[in-house]
Formats: sequence, C-alpha cells, structure tokens
Amino acid sequence: MLKTDSYTWSFDEFEGAVEGMCDQLKSWREPVVPFLAHSTPEVIFLFFALWKRNKIAHPINAKVPYSGPLFTPEMPQPKKPRSWDWKEENLATMISTSGSSGAPKLACHTIGNHLYSALGSQKMIPLESGDQWRLDLPLYHVGGIAILFRCYLSRITIALTASLDGITHISLVPTQLYRMQNTPLAKVKCILLGGAPMPPSLPKDLPLFTTYGMTEMSSQIATNGKVLPYAQVRIEKDGEIWVKGKTLFQGYWRENRLDLPIDSGGWFATGDLGKWEDGKLQIIGRKDNMFICGGENIHPENIERAIYQMEGVEQAFVAPREDKEYGMRPVLFVRPLLTLEQVQAHLQGRLPKFQWPIEVRMLPEGIGFKPSRKVLSGLLGEESK
Repeated sequence: MLKTDSYTWSFDEFEGAVEGMCDQLKSWREPVVPFLAHSTPEVIFLFFALWKRNKIAHPINAKVPYSGPLFTPEMPQPKKPRSWDWKEENLATMISTSGSSGAPKLACHTIGNHLYSALGSQKMIPLESGDQWRLDLPLYHVGGIAILFRCYLSRITIALTASLDGITHISLVPTQLYRMQNTPLAKVKCILLGGAPMPPSLPKDLPLFTTYGMTEMSSQIATNGKVLPYAQVRIEKDGEIWVKGKTLFQGYWRENRLDLPIDSGGWFATGDLGKWEDGKLQIIGRKDNMFICGGENIHPENIERAIYQMEGVEQAFVAPREDKEYGMRPVLFVRPLLTLEQVQAHLQGRLPKFQWPIEVRMLPEGIGFKPSRKVLSGLLGEESK
C-alpha cells in the first residue's frame, strides 16, 4: 500500500499505522487540522487518520509563509484498526489555490468529491494489482491528494521512492518531465501530465496521458481530451469553459462559510478558454493574465503589489518570458531601475521563490501608465531572437 526506499507497508500495516495516527489527533479539538504537507509516510498516514476521524485536512505548502498553529505528525505506533466507511458528505480538505483573481482562496472538498474524481480517473486509466504510483506531486496540491485516493481505492502502492524500479504510474508537470529526459521510462505504463501546456520538445513515444484539471473539480476534468465520468463540460460563446458534476467542490471558505460561485444550473466558470475538436476538449488558455511556471500558477499582480512596497518604486509591471524548462518565467519591468539582488532580497519571506523575477529591466520610456503585458512580453521575445 505504501513504500519508501527503506520500508514497505502492506495494506493491513497501513491501516494499523493510520489507526495509530488517530491517537495522535485526540488532543486536536478543532475540526480543521493545518499541517505542513511534506511528502512523507507520516503525512500520508495523517491524511487518512483525519478522514477516519471526520476532520478536515488543511495541507500547507512549507515554501509559503504561514502564521497559525500547525499539527506535526510523528511516525505512529501501529494499532489494531477499527472498521470505517467513507462518509461522502463530510468535508475532507481545504486546499489553498490562487484562483484566477490572484487572491488566496481555500477550496473545500468532500470525501465524495475526491472519491468520484478517483473513480472517474480509473475509467480512463485502469489500475490493477501490482501497480505502483510514485508520488511526484506535492500533497498541498489537489493532484497529490488525488493519487492517495486512486491508490487506496484500488489497493495499489503509493511510492515515495527515488528510484523508478517497479513504478507503473507517475503524475508530473512538464517541468518535471523535462528534467527526467535522461531517465529510463520504458517500464512506466502511464505518465499523467498536467499543470501546464505540454512542450513540443518532449519525446512522443512516452505513454503520455495529458490531463486538464483544476482544484475546484477535485483534479482531473478531461484526459487526452475526453471528459471523465462524474464531470460535465460546456463551452460558452466567448470560449470560456464551464463545469459541474459530482467532483465539483463545495465552495471557497470565506468569512466562516462556504461560498460556491455557480449559476442557476449549477455550472462553475473556470476562467479557462477552450474548444471542441473532433469531440475532444482542447484548452486554449486563460482569460486573465495568469501564466504557469514549472506547474505553478503565477499572477503578475501579486508580484507587482510586493514590488510596490519597496521604497522609491514608481512603476512596476511583470511579464512572462518563455523558458524551455519552466514554460514561463517572470521578468520585472520597473522604474527606477533596481538590481535583481535588491528585488529578491525584498521578496524573501513575502512570496514563494517560484514567483521571484529572474530578470529586472528598466521600464521603457513612453510605455504609458498601464502598458500591455503582451507588448512587454513581445519586447522580451524580440530581443531573444
């Protein structure tokens, strides 16, 4: 059920460890349990112990500044497991997502949302005894949590290993796959690739399953262009993708209540643009300014707000520059000119490192008070030729 480079837990041993973790949770009175979501056996046992005790997992990215109490799991002493059933209606997770507006949000899901996401995925990517899914996605992202549900339902192994020996399934963003170009992948049956557009330079003979998904739909929506069971998709006249189904989250946690922004028919606006081609869903891009760096969403406005906190800054604009490995990287245009060292020192502790600009340039004269990001990106493109 779970293996590391040094130990393997059978399904019964896994259940015993989860029961032991339940004991550690007895002193935590609050229904929501925040914790640093490191990819460790302790954290995986914690997820299942929380669901077994009808508590809500709030996984935190350790790279993002967070103030507040945290639960710290320790390797549990195994206990005789008590039987338990999934309660589909129970809230299971609160996952931080930047959303299309750039403002931090907490997306809430039930056990049922995650279960139906896993069941829908298995219709497209069947799992069988002996399969092993390596956990390459972080557990503070819905994609990492989805792997836990898929493996648990199918009784296959969650692998926390450095080696690919025995691994049959992996989930990656294109940046991770780019870095694995020299890694033998011939024995892998499925590479589930999402989080960013697939670079054309990737090998075409790999068992790639490109997926479109989002936190609000509990991970996958469509794989290889086919909409998964328990999800529905429609495309409006303006090209925006709207979704609904059993995997649709319960809403954002705002002011101590759930806020689910849907229309009268239960449809949720994704902010993504797409179209149908030969019955398959093709993703065009975002309606807003967001761009993706190594699988992480970046909103220029977040970086600009932080830069404006620096003394003497008159104007600051961030534009994406194409990058072979990361997809896109942020470049800062600013007036007066700052050094890269000054900018990165200022952003330390304010923004996660993937949002730091990799280059600083003087904002061109005559660009106006509100220059087009497309124009700024075009300047970067022209100079790179």
